[in-house]
Amino acid sequence: QAPAPAVQAAPSAADSSAAAVRPQTPAAPAQTAPGNASRTIRVDIERLDALMNLFSELLIDRVRLEQLASEIRRNDLNETVEHMTRVSGDLQNIVLKLRMVPVESVFNRFPRMVRDLAKSLDKKVDLVISGADTELDRTVVDEIGDPLVHLLRNSLDHGIEPVADRIAAGKSEVGSVNLRAFHSGNHVFIEVEEDGRGINREKVKQTAIKNGVITPDEAKRLTDNEVNMLIFAAGFSTADKISDISGRGVGLDVVKSKIATLGGHVTVESELGKGTKFSIQLPLTLSIISAMLIKLGSEKYAIPLSSIVETGIIRREHIRKIHGNRMIEYRGAVIPVISLSQVMESTTFFEDKEDETEIVVIRKGDKMGAITVDEFIGQSEIVLKSLGKYLTNIEAVSGATILGDGQVALIIDPNALIK
Repeated sequence: QAPAPAVQAAPSAADSSAAAVRPQTPAAPAQTAPGNASRTIRVDIERLDALMNLFSELLIDRVRLEQLASEIRRNDLNETVEHMTRVSGDLQNIVLKLRMVPVESVFNRFPRMVRDLAKSLDKKVDLVISGADTELDRTVVDEIGDPLVHLLRNSLDHGIEPVADRIAAGKSEVGSVNLRAFHSGNHVFIEVEEDGRGINREKVKQTAIKNGVITPDEAKRLTDNEVNMLIFAAGFSTADKISDISGRGVGLDVVKSKIATLGGHVTVESELGKGTKFSIQLPLTLSIISAMLIKLGSEKYAIPLSSIVETGIIRREHIRKIHGNRMIEYRGAVIPVISLSQVMESTTFFEDKEDETEIVVIRKGDKMGAITVDEFIGQSEIVLKSLGKYLTNIEAVSGATILGDGQVALIIDPNALIK
């Protein structure tokens, strides 16, 4: 079905210098069918959370049953367990969808904010919203509003140029800010893109050196992407004067930390004179994930499948030392080797005694690394549980899960292992 044509909101005379808004969503039907009013019910979010917790317990028991069935090897038991797995899989999809809400509720706040901000900055801005019907977990939608406010304010203040500057650069006098959301695999991407002045990397480097974020030597070695990411440093701002919109250096720092707590990450692409695109990657749900279970001696760990590229086995002689770091050759590239037993301070597995080591190749953006482990157990759906208030800020651990045999396995955060 083709989307309805974009609708240009007609600004009033008072708003003529400010922003126009074009939501790119299909037009709503003119009238609601009379029977539809009674087809929806309001449910307290606590009941949905209780349902989710009960289903989590069911999932743990299902994994246990699968283990027992594989040990006992009775056909009728195997058939029953397989059927239960299919039914609980369908139930899992329904339970997760119950918690999903469109990001439209958050996006609807922005047209007026952008219009008012454009007016106060004396700029002309066109906000284009697309993918507002994209669905996200309720808890994520509740938290995503503030980071998007900071990104939009940043786009209008630092990105979009004043009308005179845009005309001088041969651009349209009306700046364009695109806010879009879309699904990709088990993730949702939210992008904020504008056609403004782009990031002046030399200015960013000088400001970073002045603020003590990096040294002049480090600045020479930084790639364009690494320079772009400097703008997320705490207290960092390229604004020449402090205003109520920018200059205090808190906006993008808050964005990065908030997105990280939601299990996502933010990247930025920019071309000087052409514009900047901020991209936020978020998990679809925060409660159930697919993971690879691995062993380190007597301990079990889970690594989220979304971060794994592949698994393999390497011999000890294939590991090279380069500038004191252990590296291996992997598909035409050289990637670092990370010892999970050293990171987790394992007391029951010592990889120095192994001639061959299993590895899990993980990816973070365009960076990769190989984690060495004892042995693979297999792939499993796991229920993500937080470690509580007493065990916060543990390096490389994002939570824990209860396995089918009742054992607790820590969930590794691969993003923390690749710096």
